[in-house]
Amino acid sequence: MSTAATSGAQATLLDPQKKRRKVSPYWITAALFPAILLVWFVVTQLEVLHPILLPGPEAVLTSIPRVLGSETFGIHASRTLIETLAGFALGAAVGFLLGLLLGSSSVLRAAYLPALSALEAVPTVIIAPLIIAWFGFGIEGKAVQAAIACFYAVFITTLSGLSLANANSVSLMQSLGASKLQTLLKLRVPSALPVIFGGLQLGATTAIIGAIVSEFVGADAGLGFLLLRYRSSYDTPAAWVLILCFLVIGVSAYLLISFAEKRIVFWRSTAVSRPDLEKNDH
Repeated sequence: MSTAATSGAQATLLDPQKKRRKVSPYWITAALFPAILLVWFVVTQLEVLHPILLPGPEAVLTSIPRVLGSETFGIHASRTLIETLAGFALGAAVGFLLGLLLGSSSVLRAAYLPALSALEAVPTVIIAPLIIAWFGFGIEGKAVQAAIACFYAVFITTLSGLSLANANSVSLMQSLGASKLQTLLKLRVPSALPVIFGGLQLGATTAIIGAIVSEFVGADAGLGFLLLRYRSSYDTPAAWVLILCFLVIGVSAYLLISFAEKRIVFWRSTAVSRPDLEKNDH
């Protein structure tokens, strides 16, 4: 018996993948989904909340063809997607460039980091009316609002990630005569990429929030505008269908950026990697 136990322990040590196969967070998430549906169904059947506040799963499912099949849904969805993509591209670019600028200069970082952090504390709902007054009710204002919403996440992760470069590697490049720009682009930025991609994932979700909030405040199209119409007419099941659409958009953005990270940051170090992106080799 002791020999068999020793052999089993040695096999486990030699094959660490066995432990990884036992528990997978994706399987746990998949198991939670039907449990959530069951709780949702029981709560609505017991009428704990009024159907206007919480419709049943069957009411939401029957509303999906009505909402997604309407003539104007494609127009509203494309409007929100364009605003989100444009805002994310603008906010991520500005955040990345400012992160590089402040990360390469301690003087600029000391001077402007407190001000940029203070601006992040201003609620987006307060800024939205001003943006609308400046840019109007079109796509431009919503894209700017989405850019403001996602800017800080990319900026602060870029700024933080630049400090992850190995000090010995920095000293080696300096001893070889590399300039500050060469050290930044060839060492500091590649070392910061895993963290920057985390900021991009967070920025993508906040860009969606920024676009939808701006549509709440004032818009003539978009999923946020459509959600307000359903809510004002007390069509709660249709409003929940749009909420599910927001979830799908957020998950899609997360998966796309994760896919890009796995292809671009193929040298990712385990010291700064995120467990949700680790491969589950079988």
